[in-house]
Amino acid sequence: MAWILRETNGIKYYSSQLLSNFPWLVQGFSTRWEENAVGLNFGSSLGEKGLREAYKRFFAVFGLQPDQVHTVRQVHGDLIITIDQFKKENRLQEADGLMTNLSGVGLATLHADCVPVIIVDPLHRAVAAIHAGWKGTLAGIVKKAVKQMHRRYGTEPVDCRAAIGPAIGECCYQVSAERYRLFWDKWPEFKKGEREDVFSLNLVEINKKLLLKSGLRSDNIDVASLCTSCHQVFYSYRRAKESGRMLSLVALK
Repeated sequence: MAWILRETNGIKYYSSQLLSNFPWLVQGFSTRWEENAVGLNFGSSLGEKGLREAYKRFFAVFGLQPDQVHTVRQVHGDLIITIDQFKKENRLQEADGLMTNLSGVGLATLHADCVPVIIVDPLHRAVAAIHAGWKGTLAGIVKKAVKQMHRRYGTEPVDCRAAIGPAIGECCYQVSAERYRLFWDKWPEFKKGEREDVFSLNLVEINKKLLLKSGLRSDNIDVASLCTSCHQVFYSYRRAKESGRMLSLVALK
């Protein structure tokens, strides 16, 4: 499968072809492109008013209002919260993942190189949205999400679909020897032979392997294969040091 660049109301975004098979689901990953505008940015530098307007424009593409979409204060951990009621307050919880089975509720995470993962259980109609930075990946946040969906909704991994969106690629993500060894000490079965003087991590591939290890089928995982640092259409913290943010969204209609 593949991720497809789409345009609605002048806003360009990517979506997973695999997930588009479900008419009861909407999903998209924003880009910097917006017609007749400087760029669509969900970074805090916009200020509260600017962010509200950016959210409103992007959510409208998917038929959603801002008060229908839940977000979290991302802290590069592995906590996943369950949304079992509509919004009652604006206070953000600290977490790096959300899941729900409520119709009319959107889940959103922010990204500027970290890996966006959407997990869908089509039998129980439940979804999860994950922000997998290097710390969350190391902690196995996607494995935790699958287990949590199983406990909460009866989700069976073999039935799940997953979409891994644009994120920094191995081509651009060189790390310290210390960080490199952290991963292979924990996940030695994933290690590939590399040059001793170059330490690069492929967070996308590691998250895919963690999903496979959780019981998902390979043909039910749709990887975007788009490096946010290489492609100027995306914001990238690694490339620009200071940058805006993209938004990963999923919702049950």
